[in-house]
Parts: sequence; C-alpha cells; structure tokens
Amino acid sequence: MRKFLQIALFVSLSLFANAQSSPEALKLLNGITQKFNKVRDYQVDAVIDARISFLKILPQKAKVFYKSPNKFHVESTGIAILPKQNFDQLFTLIANENNFMAFISGNEKIGDAMMQIVNVVPLADTSDLILAKLWVDAKQDLIVKSQLTTKSNGTVLIEYIYKTWTSLALPDKTIFTVDIKRFKIPKAISADINSKSKTEDPTKPQKPGRIIIDFSNYKINKGIDDNIFR
Repeated sequence: MRKFLQIALFVSLSLFANAQSSPEALKLLNGITQKFNKVRDYQVDAVIDARISFLKILPQKAKVFYKSPNKFHVESTGIAILPKQNFDQLFTLIANENNFMAFISGNEKIGDAMMQIVNVVPLADTSDLILAKLWVDAKQDLIVKSQLTTKSNGTVLIEYIYKTWTSLALPDKTIFTVDIKRFKIPKAISADINSKSKTEDPTKPQKPGRIIIDFSNYKINKGIDDNIFR
C-alpha cells in the first residue's frame, strides 16, 4: 500500500509539473488564508473523544497551543489520540502558493449551502500529504470538509463545525474519520491493541474510527512562550 501511495504521488507530480493552479482555486484558498493569517497564536481547551472499536478510552481533556507559522502542541494528562494531520498543517500548506497546485473539480451541496471542491497537490515530494480535497464555502471563506490522502495514515476525512470564530476560520469542533488499518496508534497503548487483534476475526471488516474534538475558551493573539513548543 505504501508503494502504491508513493507511485500515486509521483504520477500526480508528473502530471502537474508543467501545469499551473487555476485562478479560481487560488482565489478561494487566498480568502481562507487571509482569515487565518490574522491569528498569530492561540490556546484553546479541547475534549478529545476517540471512538475506535478496539479502544476503550474515555474522552480526554487537553489544551492545544498554536503559534504562527507552524508551531503546534497538545498537552493532556491522559493519552490523547490525534491524527498527525492536525487542523493547522493544512493552513501551513496553502499559505504559500509555491508549495502546491490547486484546481476546482466540482460542486457539492452540504446542508443548505453549495460548496466548491478544490483539489490541492503538494509540490514537495517530502510532504506526508499526497492530495487534499477541500470542500470550501466561498461565501464565508471556510473549509467545511477535507479529505487528505497521506503516506502515513492513509485517507483521513475531516469535518469542521464553526460557530464562535468563523471570522478567523477557527472551528468549534472537528470530526476526523480515519482508516483503522493505516492509522498510527500511540506506542503507549499499541502493545495492548496488538494482543487483542490476534483474537479478532481477520476476515471481519473494521469500521472506520472517529475522533471528535470539541474546542472551547479560545485565547487568541495573547502571546505564547516558545518554550511551550519544546
């Protein structure tokens, strides 16, 4: 599977090597980044609820710290299960037009609003991300859903729910749907999972896992010491 993803990445880059991003796609992404660029830093309380069939973990309280352009840190007293593709990594990619190629591939209605679908292909072969498919609300300059095809965790679907800080493109909730066979579990609990997996029926299909994160009490642009990220 890993070799297939590497080939897919090579093919994608080869196809688009001499192509350019569509102006319409760049306009959509620029509207989003202009919002998020107003955020120099933030810290926020989070409740992380990992709903994975073979794990018995209660929702964990955590604090999330971010500092522009790409510093991200999570503190939790328990085991916080988070995908590597956190919310801010996507903004880091689309912040620089030289790092990707983007084009509009269609429209889709979500709820009562029509979204434009933007495909984003990273141009650096060192990126973990192979392809990002984004559902963009053009009226509000918000990403409401993304599908990330990655080397490390397979395909990750992310839904974003906004309420309090739509003006800065900061969500009140994110819902990750992950491929259990590809998703990397923290080493602290992987041994227990491996022992249980031996007793399970290997022919029985596994349901996708969901990780639901609720955010509250954003503190935005108050300043954060760099030591937190070390």
